[in-house]
Amino acid sequence: SSGINAEYGGVLGMLYFGDKTQPNILSDISQDLQVLNVCILLLVAIQAIMSATILGSPVAVMIEGVVGAKSSKVMSSKRIAVRVLFVAGVVVICEAIPRFDLIMALIGGTTINTAVFILPSLFHIKLAKRDQWHTFKIVLDMLTMAFGGIAGCVCTYAALANLSKGL
Repeated sequence: SSGINAEYGGVLGMLYFGDKTQPNILSDISQDLQVLNVCILLLVAIQAIMSATILGSPVAVMIEGVVGAKSSKVMSSKRIAVRVLFVAGVVVICEAIPRFDLIMALIGGTTINTAVFILPSLFHIKLAKRDQWHTFKIVLDMLTMAFGGIAGCVCTYAALANLSKGL
């Protein structure tokens, strides 16, 4: 539901502000509130660092299993080497692609919309119990899936168009 709120909030913001905003909304914060801008950027950086740590750990554990590094409470030199090489590989990939944001936009347009809008609604349709609101729930789920599908197609098209221009 937070994904739906973000989409509707974005559409309402676009309709209300129109062309008055910059592509990066933080650029619109007045010069008097630069402390707020710095705080937002710090929080985003902290969130990115923590997410990379949490999301990268299962991948590193899988690689450790493939190379035969023993998984235990104590970090061995082999496990440390795997994790250092994993992080170095991620950095090399990010630096090798000059406009990594375009790749991320393509991934977001194709997979994130599916994971946020389409699959949860589809699962809800399959698992919802039949009651007096069943038809209403299915219609709402179908509208959510249609919105997610259309938004995903638009985002994917925009990402591909920008990708063809950007790289």
